[in-house]
Amino acid sequence: MTMYPIDTNAAALHPSVLVVDDEPGIREILVRWLAGVGYDVQTAASADEALRRVHDRPPAVALCDIRMPGRDGLWLAQHIRRDAPETAVIMATGVQDVNSAVTSLRQGVIDYLTKPFGRDRLRESVLRGIEWHKAATDSRRWREALDAEVDQRRGRLSDALGSLTIDTDAALDGLLNALTLADREAYAHAYRVAALAASVGCALSLPPEDMAALERAALFHDVGKLAMPEALLRKPAPLTVEEQAVIRQHPQIASDLMTTVPYLAVAAELVRDAYERVDGLGYPNGTRATDVALGARIIAVADAFDAMTRPRVFRDAISPAEAMLELERCAGSQFDTAVVDVFKRVTQI
Repeated sequence: MTMYPIDTNAAALHPSVLVVDDEPGIREILVRWLAGVGYDVQTAASADEALRRVHDRPPAVALCDIRMPGRDGLWLAQHIRRDAPETAVIMATGVQDVNSAVTSLRQGVIDYLTKPFGRDRLRESVLRGIEWHKAATDSRRWREALDAEVDQRRGRLSDALGSLTIDTDAALDGLLNALTLADREAYAHAYRVAALAASVGCALSLPPEDMAALERAALFHDVGKLAMPEALLRKPAPLTVEEQAVIRQHPQIASDLMTTVPYLAVAAELVRDAYERVDGLGYPNGTRATDVALGARIIAVADAFDAMTRPRVFRDAISPAEAMLELERCAGSQFDTAVVDVFKRVTQI
């Protein structure tokens, strides 16, 4: 392996690039082109050697030739994406390998260079890789910060539940009131959803024990959101994929907390599944309606209706009639069709 180190202080400031090619002459010229603009460049002559270097110190960018003796560049790219997800992978290919390059793009490779390529095209591709690497690193740090905040908030929720004796509806109301002091709309939303859900439950002639679980679950269906970072709850724009993954933890968080309180434990499963969908595209577990309790399906409809008819940070409220049309449009995919029919009947919309 040939190394072209630059000044130690500069290396700390400039991103690293790993050049992987079995031909020494090609490695030499690629390193010269990249080191000339200040990159900290290392080389490897095989996929196995490259993967060892990635494990020792993941580079910002890995430039990999596809055709090499032994394991090829596609194998290497796959393992880099798995073991060093913040490393941007660029493939270098011959004209005959274009199909392989297209396949690699589908596997997370950010660019490919068709040989012979010039110095400017190389630097342009590596710069793109550096930008991708920085974005991936920032995304990981943001997710770590969000996860830390969720853990902290979940701990405070757990402490709140553990400090009180919850064995009556009055005590339950006191807890919900205390938890939502900073957000009175959340308190009102919980009771509106509970009232709507109870109306549907009565129309379906649910037994008393199921009605009790339904009402408690409806009141607590959003308590897990109190563990969510405010930056996400109040974001006036669509959430990123990473941010959605954080938010989608809230039903499970609430359910886990409720199982520690006997008076609420009977409703924990309904809270966990209140954001599942008939088609299995809901969260937190992607469970289909056939495996979701009726109470959770009722809460899903009641919650969606109330949410649509109230203004949010990122959108205005719609009318009850418009909300009902949306429920009917999504019946059979997002919502239980039978529940939507009963909901429409009891609300007379």
